[in-house]
Amino acid sequence: MSTLRPRSMPLVLAALCATGPLGIDMYLPSIPDMAASFGTSAGAIQLSLMTFFLGLMLGQLAYGPLSDKFGRKPLIYIGLGIFSLGSVGCAMADTVVQLNWLRFLQGLGGSIGMVIAFAIIKDAFSGAAMGKLMSMVLAVLGLCPVLAPLAGNALQSLESWRVIFWALAAWGVLVAVVAAVLLPETRSPEARAGFTLGRTAHTYVQILSDKRFLPFALALCIAQAGFFAYIAGSSTVFIRHYQLSPLQFSLLFALNAAGLVVAAIVNPRLHARMGVLKTYRRVSFAYFAALAALLLTMLAGITALPVLCAGLFITVALLGLLMPTGSQLALMQQGRHAGTAAALLGAMQFGAGALITAVSGALAYLGGMGLVAVMASCAAISAAICLLLFPRNVEA
Repeated sequence: MSTLRPRSMPLVLAALCATGPLGIDMYLPSIPDMAASFGTSAGAIQLSLMTFFLGLMLGQLAYGPLSDKFGRKPLIYIGLGIFSLGSVGCAMADTVVQLNWLRFLQGLGGSIGMVIAFAIIKDAFSGAAMGKLMSMVLAVLGLCPVLAPLAGNALQSLESWRVIFWALAAWGVLVAVVAAVLLPETRSPEARAGFTLGRTAHTYVQILSDKRFLPFALALCIAQAGFFAYIAGSSTVFIRHYQLSPLQFSLLFALNAAGLVVAAIVNPRLHARMGVLKTYRRVSFAYFAALAALLLTMLAGITALPVLCAGLFITVALLGLLMPTGSQLALMQQGRHAGTAAALLGAMQFGAGALITAVSGALAYLGGMGLVAVMASCAAISAAICLLLFPRNVEA
């Protein structure tokens, strides 16, 4: 078995993880141009985000248990192959209906990255080391929303939005080659032999009924749903309602993502100082407080662009603390079902994303007010779960 140098592990896993997020972020500035190209509305193009999220959700439900049975690497090749084929299809789509179906296929393949990366981390690390690597991966992965919209805007300027999807197809092939050369198989033959694929449904039910998983997973997924609302609705809010150019939107999106990266880098220090559970509690309440304050400010009639930008920067940065911490809490005690648990967690996250994308799309006419209201509602529910359902302490 080949080995990875410690410095290489976050980069390789982040590249794998980045496949799905790149499929989300790169085409955001192009939504208005895509709508014009297909002769439809921006809302119809936003529906392709929902179908992509559905693909991400269903793919993870399958890849997790399959990787527990057959190993991590074979599933990487299958998933990235589907992602590249879906990307080629999107580049050649003739109608928005075709685009939406092909985006589902693309999401089905792109879902491989996150579930396999977190399963690999759980295979090879535990305790503080697991939390540190998750944060490092998220920090590197945070470059995606910083760079992806800028890259997508640049690619579109070369010819059209279709070039973006050709680039995504090439990314899938490149990551598959890198994984083949550098990534070791972390699922042992003994663990694979001991896993019964036919018991997958039973295992999902078992994990869902586990009090060491469900409260953390619910709180994280609902909080992160607010982030998906931001991703889906921000281009419409800033380009249509605040009249920013696609480049200006890309720069603003990148600035917010930079805050998320910095927070992810700081996150392990908070864990060391306060512990994982206390960190999550405090950040969860701060996340809700920030969004509640922003919503009240906007309801008072203060809707200027700098106010919205400042509020969203703070809340997105706080998500850089919440996401790796919540994932660690949900997965840290799942043992031999790490891949299945990671798949279930990812499916729950993107299922929430698909649902909230539909809700935020219905409120798109409200502009920034509708976006912030959806995000604040998600934060409130998540904070309530944290307050009422979390245990007093957890075992490392």
